[in-house]
Amino acid sequence: MEWLELSADAPPELAESVADVFASVGASGAVFTGPAITRQAAENRGEAGVIFPDVLSSEGPVKVCAYLPLCGEVEDKLSRVRRRLLEPPFNARVQLGVSTVQSEDWARAWKRHYRVERAGSRIVVVPSWIDYHPCADEVIIRLDPGEAFGTGQHETTRTCLQALEEFVFPGCRVLDVGTGSGVLAIAAAKLGAGFVKAVDIDPVAVEVARANVERNGVDGSVHVAGGNLASGVVGRFDVVVANILAEVVCVLSQDVPALLAPGGAFISSGYVKASVPQVVGALESAGHEVVRRVQEGDWVTLISRSRGGPAAGA
Repeated sequence: MEWLELSADAPPELAESVADVFASVGASGAVFTGPAITRQAAENRGEAGVIFPDVLSSEGPVKVCAYLPLCGEVEDKLSRVRRRLLEPPFNARVQLGVSTVQSEDWARAWKRHYRVERAGSRIVVVPSWIDYHPCADEVIIRLDPGEAFGTGQHETTRTCLQALEEFVFPGCRVLDVGTGSGVLAIAAAKLGAGFVKAVDIDPVAVEVARANVERNGVDGSVHVAGGNLASGVVGRFDVVVANILAEVVCVLSQDVPALLAPGGAFISSGYVKASVPQVVGALESAGHEVVRRVQEGDWVTLISRSRGGPAAGA
């Protein structure tokens, strides 16, 4: 199968908006690269000035890349992207680049973006092709994203991992909606969850997640299945996590109260701060109470409980 790599050099303040445009036509999760991103990642890890010297500028554009299957009305989708980039807030300041990627070249096209990533106090996400020697107390997730989204590099993935580190407890039940590469489901299992249900509407993601689950030796506790959000999911879960889009979280929030065990936590992410009022409104209308907001850059993770549940961390 062939894919189109959509790319654009965008001013930093427009990078997330460009990614949203790519996603609107079905392109898989975007990757952000460039000096500003590299320096910010180093600062987040306390490595600025050590690994990346001051001569590395934090100015300049952010490169946004995403991947679109080369099938079904591709020209119409590209035309829609180009038209959108002519409109506010872009106003023709962002030019679309398009190149073809063979399916067998996919991993090579993506691997250049990956590195070892830390989240929380213990979790380390290690690309499967990188040799890494862990410390004794680290929770290692060895990951090959393949054609699925979720690498540990994105702010929303990191903050979801941090939240799982806090809210997962031994033997608990976890539901991961929109699992992508399976990184959050694997983390939950390695943090001690007794049962993890991971669902994704994309059959490619389901295949990738299953391979990653097996690679990490947690196939006894993580069960990956195809599914549209929480449709068909039965049972109660101590933690529900969804790192998807704001509009999808709003829809999912209506189903979560019936899935949460008493005192359970709903971890939602995948949206920027401008979308928070919309998400909070949907959560509250479904009977949730937001108990914590975590923000990294422009990206936000909200933790909520059914109204009347215990406070965060209780």
